[in-house]
Amino acid sequence: MAPLSRNPRAIRWRWLLPVALLVVVFHFSAFSQALDRAFFDASSRHPLRATPPPGNSALVLVDEQTLSALSQQGLRWPFPRAIFAQLIVALQQAGAAQVVVDFTFFEETATEQDQLLAAVAAASPSVVLARTSERPPVFWSETYRSVHPQFFSKARTGFVEFTADEDGVARTYVVPGSLAAVAFDPPALIPGGLIRWHGGLEQVRAQGVPVLSAAPYIAAGKPILEHLISSAPDLDPEAVAKALATEPYLSGEMAAVVRGRTVFIGANASGTFDVKPLPIGKVEPGVLLHWTAWTNLAGNGFITALSQPVVLLGTFLIMGLIIWAGHRRTSLVAPIATAVILSVLVLLGAYAALSAGWYFRPATPLAAVLLTLLGVVTESYWLEQARKREIQSMFGAYVDPGVVAQLVKDPDAIRLRGERREATVFFSDLAGFTDLSEKLQDYPEQMVEVINAYLDATSECLLNHGAYVDKYIGDAVMAVFGVPSPLPDHALAACRAALGAQKLIAGINTRYASLGVTLAVRIGLNTGELIVGNVGSSRKKNYTVMGDTVNLASRLESANKTFGTGILLGDETARRVSGVLATRPLARLRVKGKQEAIEVHTLLGEAADLTPGERNFLAAYLAGYEAYVNRRFAEAADALAHAASLMPHDLTTRRLREESAQYSLTPPSADWEPILTLESK
Repeated sequence: MAPLSRNPRAIRWRWLLPVALLVVVFHFSAFSQALDRAFFDASSRHPLRATPPPGNSALVLVDEQTLSALSQQGLRWPFPRAIFAQLIVALQQAGAAQVVVDFTFFEETATEQDQLLAAVAAASPSVVLARTSERPPVFWSETYRSVHPQFFSKARTGFVEFTADEDGVARTYVVPGSLAAVAFDPPALIPGGLIRWHGGLEQVRAQGVPVLSAAPYIAAGKPILEHLISSAPDLDPEAVAKALATEPYLSGEMAAVVRGRTVFIGANASGTFDVKPLPIGKVEPGVLLHWTAWTNLAGNGFITALSQPVVLLGTFLIMGLIIWAGHRRTSLVAPIATAVILSVLVLLGAYAALSAGWYFRPATPLAAVLLTLLGVVTESYWLEQARKREIQSMFGAYVDPGVVAQLVKDPDAIRLRGERREATVFFSDLAGFTDLSEKLQDYPEQMVEVINAYLDATSECLLNHGAYVDKYIGDAVMAVFGVPSPLPDHALAACRAALGAQKLIAGINTRYASLGVTLAVRIGLNTGELIVGNVGSSRKKNYTVMGDTVNLASRLESANKTFGTGILLGDETARRVSGVLATRPLARLRVKGKQEAIEVHTLLGEAADLTPGERNFLAAYLAGYEAYVNRRFAEAADALAHAASLMPHDLTTRRLREESAQYSLTPPSADWEPILTLESK
């Protein structure tokens, strides 16, 4: 199975399905609907493109001026029905094309009042009255309409029920049978929808729609109504119609402003109790609802709300875009930028679409953007943690776990560019590998097993001492102490790791004794400044070290063959462990490719662990070596002879004793230096 960090789908489904479910639940929640309504109301109050209302309408309102004028006559609201008859005949004679009355007359009053308004309204062919779902105006009973069928050949009443949303605000309008629909001939039959608002009463007035007080028309209709009553005292609608036909039309500015217009009559005075909560204001006259619906029918139509499946489909598409923006990216810039852009586009798009007649509910897509972005951020966090665990697991095969923990905590601890650092380089190689290859050439599996056992044991030892294992080259190992993470006393740690690696060889030889395996390890250590960084091609890189310090460590590993030693140290390494570990200088060595000679040392072990015999040998050897490099050859020969007697098989002691004895008889030239030159790498 692919690593979690390389297979984000392995964790994406852990959050995507719950998020999708949350989005669906949110979509059908009351909170989502409330947010959508708030957006609709704000957009209706401030449309992107205002739709001008038709120019052939007017509003006549029972306003404060009307109440004041009639109060002087001793009349209070609700007015006698004769007042409404006066208003109707005045508008009829002023030339109104249609008179739409938003008052429900469902209470029975004085018989004469009801007969008067019934006859005047019936005799005025342009008049449409309001009704409820239960009943028409009380004076236009079924019996009355059947007795005078000629006046009711078409619909003369329309429904005025206030259909509100859960918050009590009216935003939709049901057209069939409504007051606005019946104002047309024939009545409009479309189903309706969300209302396209032109604004509140003051905004409508500012757009050129006449908003008039009913007071002057009531006054102008009084003499007309009195003449009609005198002409048709029995208030028969046929007689009233004949008398009304002989009445002269009104003239002047009052008539001119309504002539040829569809006039909606309503009330907005305090105490009339006909104000309604609408999206374009806290309260507006109820007639404004029906007038606005009428303008929608006469103009650009209602707003169509996109269906729930369309909104959800768009929502899931938006979610997919955000997920795609964050796919295979470690940075959150792309998904966050995508989420911001999509949020802006959703809001602006829904805002623009509303002016074009389409309502796209934005709350669900915006919630989906937020939830999906939260999911992507969570996924990124999970992936980052998975990557860190993978790095820790992968680096754990090379670096001490403590170093890995620091690298995970601070990735900048490994710089991608090169930098100069001080560290100790470790090189090791197997002595006797050629013999091993010959013995096991017919058993490659066993040879690989032996080599892996050696590499595993050596690597474990190195890692336990804080090394970074750089690479394996066949049976050779290269490691560094002090990078990538700083390591205090890296020279001491490297020397102790070298001593530990040497001891492990004995166990491996015992384990594979049946194969005739006898291995030995040669190790070179050198401390100094080196270059650290990632090197390689565009397709493969390796975090490694370079420089003279590295090259010399490699030469020291090979130089063990010349000195017959197991561990060789550079002079700086030996100096740093002096007093803690026991070392002895072997020679001033000039390696191939270098003119400057350095003093090399072999590592004996912990100073406190030396046996008395080893201490005596070391003291005799150091005395002899010091005399040798300072040209006191006779003294050197004696001291080295004593050292050789304590450790007869040491090649360097024997060589230096022989050279000292020879030079004591035949001194070298004056420019002689105690330098050993290696011609091979």
